[in-house]
Amino acid sequence: MTMTVRLVVGLVVGLLCAALIAYAGFSAMRGLWPEYAVAEPTKAYTLAMLLARLALGVVVVAGGGGAALLCADDPRMGWWFGGLFFAGSAPLHLYLIWQDYPWWYHLAYLGYIIPVAVGTARFMRRFRG
Repeated sequence: MTMTVRLVVGLVVGLLCAALIAYAGFSAMRGLWPEYAVAEPTKAYTLAMLLARLALGVVVVAGGGGAALLCADDPRMGWWFGGLFFAGSAPLHLYLIWQDYPWWYHLAYLGYIIPVAVGTARFMRRFRG
């Protein structure tokens, strides 16, 4: 398989894994945290709920980036995955849902995407052998 094909397959697998982790995480939050389930339709989140969402986002980015790296086996995958994830998230957060959350929430979320993706890739490459 060529390097380009591996990168594309890795990115697709990583994004699918990220979507599955997000789905499972938000479903668990709704099921285990009744107040969250009530707040979600109107986005009337408490500080704890916003922080939980940000923490889940870290897990989503790390899990998706890790899956992409395992699939593509390319040391640049953290940058590729983080950049793609950021490019998809930035317009959503900056234009479509900016008014739904506090400004710091968007900056925190967008600010950790690339560092978490790159850090996950470096960690995995270092300890993978």
